[in-house]
Order: sequence, then structure tokens, then C-alpha cells
Amino acid sequence: MAQQVHMSMLEDLKRAAWARTTPVSDQPNAWEFRKDCRGNLIRYADFGNRHSPFGWELDYIVSRAFGGTGHSDNLQALHWKHNSLRAETQLRLVTVAESEADRR
Repeated sequence: MAQQVHMSMLEDLKRAAWARTTPVSDQPNAWEFRKDCRGNLIRYADFGNRHSPFGWELDYIVSRAFGGTGHSDNLQALHWKHNSLRAETQLRLVTVAESEADRR
């Protein structure tokens, strides 16, 4: 039962993030393929698939490390490659900020 609730919540978050993507004009099924906020082509069925050229993940618009929430309003659909790069960049920013704070 708990797993069903978790899956239902995840599906709701996915749909909320997907609704904020941009439809692709030349696609017959506007729901299947979309563009993320960086213009990358993503496919709904490829959520979490890092082996797909259309794979995507849920991304925090404002990182939790910088005060963002886990609420659906703070989530976006982002191609997995860009999500991975963004996570690495944010980790470096947090590390730099912590280093500077330690020096003070």
C-alpha cells in the first residue's frame, strides 16, 4: 500500500513538471515529446532513463541546498545530462561557499 501511495505521488510530481515543458510543434502527440527549459527534447515515457537520448529527471528549480522546497512548484522536467551537469555545478558552488565561510 505504501509503495502505491509513493508511486502515485511520484506520478503527480512528474505530471506537474511535465505540464511546465514546451510542446513540440511538429509532433503528432504533443504529450509524448516535449522540450525542457533548456530546449532539450524529452519523452514522457523515458523518465529516469539515462540510456535514452530523450531521458529526463525531476530537477529542483531552486536547489534544496539553497533553500528550495520539495513542493511540485519547485520541480521541473530536465534532460538527464543537463540535470547531472547542474548537480555538479551546484555541488561546486556549495563547496566554494563552505570553504569561504570556513576562512572567516
